[in-house]
Amino acid sequence: MQQRDNLDPSGHLEIYKVYEDGTEELVFDDHNVITSGMGVGLGLLYAGSGATDITNFQIRYFQLGVSGDTIINSYGVSEVSLVSALGQGAAGSTRPSDYNTLGASPMPLVGHELMNYDGGAKTTLPGGGSNWIFAVISDNSIKRVDLNSVTYILYIDRHTANGITVNEVGLFMKNPLGYGTNRSNLVAYRPFVNIAKTDDFALVFKWTLNF
Repeated sequence: MQQRDNLDPSGHLEIYKVYEDGTEELVFDDHNVITSGMGVGLGLLYAGSGATDITNFQIRYFQLGVSGDTIINSYGVSEVSLVSALGQGAAGSTRPSDYNTLGASPMPLVGHELMNYDGGAKTTLPGGGSNWIFAVISDNSIKRVDLNSVTYILYIDRHTANGITVNEVGLFMKNPLGYGTNRSNLVAYRPFVNIAKTDDFALVFKWTLNF
């Protein structure tokens, strides 16, 4: 990334349906919101505080959600979590099967803490529990576009999230505070049009961040 005195991150999200015959259908194409969590992570990085391992400041996780339509006209930089992320059950339990609905999805998932606005661990529900399900962004899904732009390819295969209508997505930094248990922060967010997921198609999110 080219050195700049001031960073003003921005981003753009494209969502495609990809059918088994290779046909692609663009279903969403718009900007996203870079949340205050990006500023927190970059601030820790440039101040030399927080995590000591640079990899903890990388964007390595994402989540899909089902209630983005409730804030489609009101979301902003202060978002710290999806309205209703897949994988979260009652009383803090997790439901990885929300992603792997056919038990055949190769999507790698992990469970760890989500950073709240104050740096603490955000509980999943008022009943307790701070473990959240995140999908992993693999190395080969991160493409450097130019000196100041990176594209993240989020692939939701035909076996994943079927029977669920998704309408929000978020990107997360790995663990900028450097805790022993990862505590990821939301750095980019976007609600989008309702997409009723079926096994007729995969979903591909092409999310480009500019720094």
